[in-house]
Amino acid sequence: MDDYFGKNYKKYIIIPAIIAAILLFLVFVAPGVSSGIDLTGGNVIILRTTTELNQDQIESVLRENFDLEEMKVSTIASPTGFGAWIEYSKDPMVSQTEEILIQAEKSLDEDEKSIAFSNEIIVLLGGDAQEFSNSKLALLGAQDALAAYKEEFSATLQTVLSEKLNLGDDVEFQKKEISQTLGAASFEGMVFIAIIGFILIAFVIFIAFRQVVPSGAIIAAMVFDILAGLAGMALLNIPLSLTTMPALLLLIGYSVDTDIMLTSRLLKERSGTPGERATVSMKTGLTMTGTTLAALLAMIIVSYFYQIEVIYHISAILLFGLIGESKETNEHNMK
Repeated sequence: MDDYFGKNYKKYIIIPAIIAAILLFLVFVAPGVSSGIDLTGGNVIILRTTTELNQDQIESVLRENFDLEEMKVSTIASPTGFGAWIEYSKDPMVSQTEEILIQAEKSLDEDEKSIAFSNEIIVLLGGDAQEFSNSKLALLGAQDALAAYKEEFSATLQTVLSEKLNLGDDVEFQKKEISQTLGAASFEGMVFIAIIGFILIAFVIFIAFRQVVPSGAIIAAMVFDILAGLAGMALLNIPLSLTTMPALLLLIGYSVDTDIMLTSRLLKERSGTPGERATVSMKTGLTMTGTTLAALLAMIIVSYFYQIEVIYHISAILLFGLIGESKETNEHNMK
């Protein structure tokens, strides 16, 4: 085994390099990782029923009856029932009225101007202009009109889906709406936290080992695991969102913790040759990763069976990331 690590490690490093190139292609080119409505803004409707659902049929019904922009439909089937996730960007009318609503709020001190903005919203939503005694009452009237418009549209959409798909009374709907401003702010915050976290982790690693090669190997392992998790998201069509981002952060923590332990054992233990220490270290890493993979498989099965979307997404991302971790453990120990 000493010869295996000591003489041939450069050849075997080609394998993870090729895999890394494939992962980069999956993440950034095709199929690519999409952003969820938590980051882009929009609407999502979650549908659960005991009636079998067809993705193409749902899309056809929605296109025939509604003008939904950037619509995306995905379905899931399990022994306990069927589900569908319908995502679409915000209604242009809602976006327009929300912008006017912001102007009405900013001009509350100017009664005539604010009332004019509020009445503009009411008229756009199909109502009649009203005479308000002050700007605050006018703003409340505009907000009520917008809320009623959203509620009516949501009820109409649910009714059409239930009738056209023959879902009956056993169907359950859940709706979530995220504004574009909040989505953009969430994305910027997420990127900022990820960058700061990466820099701090790299700094701590270099301080701990004070050697370029081991520290670089640990950081490379962390990046490799994140790429594997993102590739899994791309293949399974799991969007990047505020619920999936914690799974990627968990991958970073697991990767760094495991690789620091393995690197410390490889460098600081004095018994045996470097090849023997690398072999023992690799076996320990693969054992740890294997037991975690078994637990994640159980999570995926249970969450899929009971249609627990958040748990399914997190466990699937971690599963792909740890598969990358097991592959990277070999590379790390060969270095």
